Amino acid sequence: MCGITGIVSQNFDLTQGGPLSAMVESLRHRGPDAHGIDVFDHAGLGHTRLSIIDLESGNQPMRDATAKRSVVFNGEIYGYRAIRDSLNYAFRTTSDTEVLLALYDRYGTDMLDHLPGMFAFAIWDEEKQRLFAARDRFGEKPLYYAVTGDTLVFGSEIKAVLASGLVRSKLSRRALAHYLNRLYVPVGESIYTTIQQLPPAHALLFENGDLRLWRYWDLPEPRADVALSTAVEEFRSLLRESVEKQLVADVEVGAFLSGGLDSSTIVAVGAGLAPSLRTFSFGFTDGRNELPYASDVASKYGTEHVELHDDQACLPELAETMAGVYDEPFGDSSAIPTFMICRLAREHLKVVLTGDSGDELLGGYPWYRYVHFHDTLSARSDRANALHYFLLRAYRRMFGGGRELHRKLHTFNRFRKGQTPGDTHRRLRDFVSQDDLACAGLDLELSQYHDGSNAVDAAMRTDLTDYMTADILVKTDRAAMAHGLELRVPFLDVNLASFCISLPSRLKTDGRRDKILLREAFEDQWPTSLRQRGKQGFGAPVREWLARPEFRDLKQEYLGSSSQTVHSLLGSDFVDRVAPRDDDGTWALLMLAIWLNRKPVELS
Repeated sequence: MCGITGIVSQNFDLTQGGPLSAMVESLRHRGPDAHGIDVFDHAGLGHTRLSIIDLESGNQPMRDATAKRSVVFNGEIYGYRAIRDSLNYAFRTTSDTEVLLALYDRYGTDMLDHLPGMFAFAIWDEEKQRLFAARDRFGEKPLYYAVTGDTLVFGSEIKAVLASGLVRSKLSRRALAHYLNRLYVPVGESIYTTIQQLPPAHALLFENGDLRLWRYWDLPEPRADVALSTAVEEFRSLLRESVEKQLVADVEVGAFLSGGLDSSTIVAVGAGLAPSLRTFSFGFTDGRNELPYASDVASKYGTEHVELHDDQACLPELAETMAGVYDEPFGDSSAIPTFMICRLAREHLKVVLTGDSGDELLGGYPWYRYVHFHDTLSARSDRANALHYFLLRAYRRMFGGGRELHRKLHTFNRFRKGQTPGDTHRRLRDFVSQDDLACAGLDLELSQYHDGSNAVDAAMRTDLTDYMTADILVKTDRAAMAHGLELRVPFLDVNLASFCISLPSRLKTDGRRDKILLREAFEDQWPTSLRQRGKQGFGAPVREWLARPEFRDLKQEYLGSSSQTVHSLLGSDFVDRVAPRDDDGTWALLMLAIWLNRKPVELS
């Protein structure tokens, strides 16, 4: 895992090295083991290295034997040894980086059809005078870029692009509105109008001052004719293959263990392949503690287990740190525990497997139940729906009701207003409403909603290409790489993920049960306590945190005065409306205010 950066320009003097050196230095946290720069007449590449594969000869930038092509690469090519064996190429190292040069030599820009793994890379071709760059299929590894005149600047993080001194930091109000509503910046964008992010499954070619982007891979089409028993057998085999490939490294590999179904399954499979596996868990002190479940899994598989609690750090101080880690406002509160557990794991090793993406691929999120419920209303008679609605309201009047009843009634109301299951899916994740945004003079533009074989399949595909990419994978990449830690996601192996995406949603969730396929395939390998528990996410207890005196002081410092930048940007009416709620919207506003005080930004 590494940091990559570079500049391509016909008129900028790259031989001086100043901007490129500053860009490399800004990414040293991503690659503390080595760094390097490679300069041509019209292009310069920079790299910081976290040594995982071929510790001795895998340094970058790496040129091919002709010295006319140079590559910088962030990621891992799983199964790269088999790819090496299939290529007629005079390899000089044993690294997976050189496989990129070999594939480019053979296939040119079509090489992506033959490239598995997680990656962001850039190849400068001196003969063709062009830069070719690409990002993996799901967006595990980041790549930001900016074009100013005939100059392209790129880097693994926004801070590298800004460190060049060639790019302005003008705020994007479109991205700001999306952030406040969703807690994250849209896919393919940044908080700055001047900087874009290469979308997942896309490639980039910069030649003669012209930029061209294209998609090289699409989500597979859903199939309808798959039996659960058949899917279970293939799923078991593909997950084992994925974990086995991702355990390959020249350093020790561990695993995060949340106590949930996904990470517990990864540990169950991984422990059978690497008996000395180390595991790491995080627990909250507010009653959402999953440590007992994680401990049961660790005990069952005999892992060397390490635990961490949220009372072992100064949380307000960490909240302020997040502005530097993410380079843009990031409102997912679980970034803090993720940052903490990554720091803990890095004290022991360099590589960790995670259970991320199981929810998107296997139907684990609770909101799929309400999408399914909305969809079923369309298939019933008006009389049946009216009776159901009356009974739900009567039950609430007599006995009250929890979140599930509340959300079912809201779903019913949306259905009665003619809204779609997609509207239900989107509204369940409105953290600052469109009415609130209008108070701040912001217009919300959401990403395109995916098509699917049914409403639930469409919701899952949308989460895969939006929420997972722009929130979950951003959160884990920055939190891990802030400490020079590599995270690997076995569920996103291209063969396994493609198989899961192609399955009908009924094998994943049916409105009552979640993760049907995962339970059928691996339930017998979980402790009894895990089999009997319900879904609990890794989200931090925001309401409880914001009620603490130390966070009230932080809110007062960043939100309490009309002289603060956030007031001039959004208006005091908006701030005074959202700040007192002490919910996820308040958290997003606080993270924005901290970022505005600590990062360069042009507001107009």
